[in-house]
Amino acid sequence: MKMLTAILLAAGLAAGPAFAGTIITPAGPGDAQGPAPINYYGSGGSQVQQIYDASYFAGPTQITGLSFRAYPGAAPSGFFSNTVNVSNLTVALSNTMVSANEASGAQPSTNFAANEGANLTTVFSGAVTLSTAATGQGPQPFDYTVNFTTPFLYDPSGGNLLVDFLIPQGATVSGSGFGFLTFDTANDLNDGVTSVVNLQGPGPAGTLSTAAAITQFHTASAAAVPEPASWALMIGGMLMTGGALRARRRIAASPLTA
Repeated sequence: MKMLTAILLAAGLAAGPAFAGTIITPAGPGDAQGPAPINYYGSGGSQVQQIYDASYFAGPTQITGLSFRAYPGAAPSGFFSNTVNVSNLTVALSNTMVSANEASGAQPSTNFAANEGANLTTVFSGAVTLSTAATGQGPQPFDYTVNFTTPFLYDPSGGNLLVDFLIPQGATVSGSGFGFLTFDTANDLNDGVTSVVNLQGPGPAGTLSTAAAITQFHTASAAAVPEPASWALMIGGMLMTGGALRARRRIAASPLTA
């Protein structure tokens, strides 16, 4: 049994489980602010696609939610609230073959459907309230959060990551004051994130933009899946242990001799 325990422990270590964490894309401070991917207070619908370069992800990643942060130095006031309510928001993720950089690769289409991958998956649909603890002192927390009801397994080997935010026609975006604290945004060429934006109402197309809200992706720990060598190690250990137990039974069953 000691041998079996050692073999199984070694195989478990070789399997290399992943741990929960977060991935920020792009990392570092923003240099712009904007309401996208949520339109300002009102109704009429909107759609925004943000495209993230695959290089931000080291390997297959289970994404369970995402967060944005208010732009640096922002604080609630009589004009800007720390809370925004969206009566109906749909978030969908997929791989995409379009580029997240303006100087290379196939550029995104202004037609939303043309950017979507075959594995497009709705990860959240329903009402959401986004609230921030921004104080106006230094960098703000990532706490405008949407927790997915359906996790998405993203494999960067299949292309870049597309996140689609849809507020359908008739849905409302509301809160106190004249507007909410807008998101910290990256707006540089070839920074690994780009977007297609339509905040003017429902429609099949938007406008290409170099700007995109800096996003913190929440990732889940995945159950360790042994590599083929680990499976061989475990199976070999079980066979060895089984043989040892059978031999021990035969010895115990043999009559004693003088």
